[in-house]
Amino acid sequence: AIGGSALLGSGAFTRVESQRNVTIAVAADPDAYLGMSVIEESLNSTNYVDLDGNGHLEIDVGDSGNDGEGVNSNSFTYFDDLFRLCNQGKADANISYALPEGGFEDGSWEAPDPEYDEQILTFYYVEDGERVMVEEGQEVPLEVGECENIGLRTVTKGVSAIDNDTLIDDEIVITADSPGAGEVNLD
Repeated sequence: AIGGSALLGSGAFTRVESQRNVTIAVAADPDAYLGMSVIEESLNSTNYVDLDGNGHLEIDVGDSGNDGEGVNSNSFTYFDDLFRLCNQGKADANISYALPEGGFEDGSWEAPDPEYDEQILTFYYVEDGERVMVEEGQEVPLEVGECENIGLRTVTKGVSAIDNDTLIDDEIVITADSPGAGEVNLD
């Protein structure tokens, strides 16, 4: 009787099915939790950034429409205020990016000229009037409700202009990691 009483009083169950409403919205990049948008007051942004047919931000620093076809070889080129990145979620996040697999012949994305050990493509933001370079995989905190204008630097040291090759034509993965989003405060 004691064993049966413990079994009945345990509150254990084998199966429960409960129907609940759930709504998950999909938004274009400017309106998503990690907002990525064109900066209307920036010529760099309005000239080189657009949203594709799916509402995804895309950067195209190629044909300018004025006979320009790309960045100069053997140079550093900066595109300040290329796009705006906003944390529109509900928790602080760490933002990072990853370049695509591949790269140059050695598999890296570092400038081919051995005197330069810098990525050919680096995102940055401006703080106190200085460009702060963010290397691939480096995490940068972005608080809830905060936005940052993001720039792009290209390094074409050792890249030939004669070959007329595209420097990069692939997807870059931007990650927002928000470890505090799932925490529950029991105080």
